[in-house]
Amino acid sequence: MNTDQTKPQPMNENQLEDVKKEIIQTYLYLVSRTGYDPKVIEVMKLSALADVQRRFEAGEPW
Repeated sequence: MNTDQTKPQPMNENQLEDVKKEIIQTYLYLVSRTGYDPKVIEVMKLSALADVQRRFEAGEPW
């Protein structure tokens, strides 16, 4: 049995773009389907996008 665990690798640019698209789609869903204030949702979206960009630039494992 192989018990070696795979080590997380930093994301590449294609993965970064995919994650950003998923974030945007999620927040568009929240705006269209919930009663939350759109301004709050926009702040959450921007925060998530900034966090994923920071993690990409820092080379953190994903």
